[in-house]
Amino acid sequence: MAKKLYLYFTNEDEQPTTIIVQHPNQNLDGVAVRSFMEKVMALELFEHKGQLKYANIKGAKYMDKKTDVLF
Repeated sequence: MAKKLYLYFTNEDEQPTTIIVQHPNQNLDGVAVRSFMEKVMALELFEHKGQLKYANIKGAKYMDKKTDVLF
């Protein structure tokens, strides 16, 4: 199974936007993840159509995706 970390934000128009970390450290706690997300927002590097893409934190979660190869 491949575990991924989904980081959920909203942009300046309150529209949802997500960062998906493909191979995250699986031992991160909520404090560490929130701290990282706050740093991403503080950098103000990402814009789309003149608005900040990551303006507000909405949440974060780990998700497992199981793949069954048939052939």
